[in-house]
Amino acid sequence: MHGTISTTSGLLLALLWSTAAAAASFPCEKAQTRIEKAICADAEVSQLDEYLGRYYSGARTALRESASCLLADQKQWLSSVRNPCADAACLKKVYLERLGELHALQPGASSLRNVALPAVPPLVWIIPPAGDNVAAPPQPNAKPLVARGHVINDLEKGDGFVLRTAEGATHILLLTMFFDGASVDALNALARQPAATFLARGHAATNPRGNVHYELSRCVFLYRLTR
Repeated sequence: MHGTISTTSGLLLALLWSTAAAAASFPCEKAQTRIEKAICADAEVSQLDEYLGRYYSGARTALRESASCLLADQKQWLSSVRNPCADAACLKKVYLERLGELHALQPGASSLRNVALPAVPPLVWIIPPAGDNVAAPPQPNAKPLVARGHVINDLEKGDGFVLRTAEGATHILLLTMFFDGASVDALNALARQPAATFLARGHAATNPRGNVHYELSRCVFLYRLTR
């Protein structure tokens, strides 16, 4: 659950922000770009930047071998979501949304309890690219694939883990032949939540049977939509 903020704690947090400028994740005295200067010019945004640095670090640790996927996603978020912001209000909005997205991956020590985070779908896992480029050759022309459904352990059919949509389509997330590392345990945990709905974001590929699945040589991001 996201943290909530009471009127009293909100006042205390506002006081903290008003007196703790330059709490960004980088030295404000070295700020050079427009966006860096905008972060340091607003105490609340500066504090949110520090929080996000903490959340990003916690998520990288939680994701383990998928950390490189998160790195690429964070760079994309910075360039396409944060950096286009023209004012502090926009920065506060996108920072809070990103914190909400990474909240489920935080250990107890770094999880925020005094900030109200928006109800955005939380990132719960990232499946890393398959390490075998022969068995899973990269497909540079693959188009994005976003689907919603339940995570299913389909080992009996030999497919591994799949995403089954409400329309009955089945998209392979992780083939049995690539079972390795923390993703197996993470997907097993998600599959044990039969009522939960997830959104999977990756790229589309087609297997020899003509079924559309997630391209195994690229990262697949999983977000929880319902519990």
